[in-house]
Amino acid sequence: MDKARRIAVQALVRQEESGFANLVLNAVLEHQSLPARDKAFVSALFYGVTERLLTLDWCLSRCLTRPLQKLDPQVRAILRSGLYQARYMQVPQAVAVNESVELCRALKKSSASGLVNAVLRKAVRQEVADGRFDSEAQRLSVMYSVSLPVMQLLQNEYPQDCESILKAFFETPQVALRCNTLKTTPQALAETLAQEGVETQPGWLEGSLLAKFSGSPAATEAFRQGLYHVQGLASQLAACCVQAQPGETVLDLCAAPGGKTLTMAQCMENTGTLYSCDAVASRLPLIEKAAQRAGLANVTVRENDASVYREEFAGADRILCDVPCSGLGIIAKKPDIRYKSLEGVEQLHQLQAKILATASRYLKKGGRLVYSTCTIDPRENQQIVRAFLAETPGFQLVQPPFVPQGARLEEGMMTLLPGQSGPDGFFIAIMEKL
Repeated sequence: MDKARRIAVQALVRQEESGFANLVLNAVLEHQSLPARDKAFVSALFYGVTERLLTLDWCLSRCLTRPLQKLDPQVRAILRSGLYQARYMQVPQAVAVNESVELCRALKKSSASGLVNAVLRKAVRQEVADGRFDSEAQRLSVMYSVSLPVMQLLQNEYPQDCESILKAFFETPQVALRCNTLKTTPQALAETLAQEGVETQPGWLEGSLLAKFSGSPAATEAFRQGLYHVQGLASQLAACCVQAQPGETVLDLCAAPGGKTLTMAQCMENTGTLYSCDAVASRLPLIEKAAQRAGLANVTVRENDASVYREEFAGADRILCDVPCSGLGIIAKKPDIRYKSLEGVEQLHQLQAKILATASRYLKKGGRLVYSTCTIDPRENQQIVRAFLAETPGFQLVQPPFVPQGARLEEGMMTLLPGQSGPDGFFIAIMEKL
């Protein structure tokens, strides 16, 4: 595990410099030859430190005579990784401390070995419950390792559910699969995956499975044959709310990496035309490869800025706007989001409103428009939809075709909170043009 610990520390240093956690880790592991067990250890340690960063830093800072940020980046990463192992992994305290000291020497930071040894031995005894904080928001921010702005938003909007949401952010979501109904059935897919050693159970949405993989979900023969794609249940629900029908013209305006496109195209029974669009050209091959693997011939991929009108798309039967958002509903999957400052959110709100307004111009009379996000910030959800309806005559909200247990309905708009209707927070509003 010595090499695994060193790689995890190097990845943490690189991430602190710049980059999203998943991209940094993938890039680091890609160039390393490690047994599967060691790769799993690196991932658990790297993501664990990222997830608990504010808690770890609070404990460490109480044991330092100078600011943590003034330390050498590698020493800082060694301290964080060592403390995480001792507090949250099944690593004995003495082992975590000793291995961290050895890592200092291996990375040519021997001068810091005494500091690392002393600080870790004290830090493992620190408890947030014993600390003094300026406010309850600050205490919860440290305890649950989310930025103060995110913490305050949750307190303001969900005062009764705030801590249950925060606890859900630490849950490890099961991998949700969408069965390709053009090639198989959920039951047959479950049997096929069982033969490959993958345990499954039905999800709460028809056509879905929850699976436990020992490796990558993309490494099975069933995946290579296009029998399923990986897609969160809430995301599947948003696509299903479009209720795309065979022979129709459907738009997926913010489509990459393509999960919702595949789900809708399969609902269309591989007929009609589904325009799958994204503004980032480099992401389009992801959609094309996924559609090809699934055997879909009704998907047309386009580079397109969803906020700018395009005459080619006029007359659509159904439209999905899964708009760019703050991502506050999927913190359990993307720990980087925990530390958002929420600065510049007004510009994001303006973009969301513009995409929705532009999309509405494409829709034919009697058509359906679904607006969705993976955030639980009402400013990006209910407020955007209400403003749109107030400014755009001829549209009305309609009830969702399926409401999972624990979901909330407000004027027909549906919110899924983390920990109450699944691991993901999501918002879905369905509108029809009169």
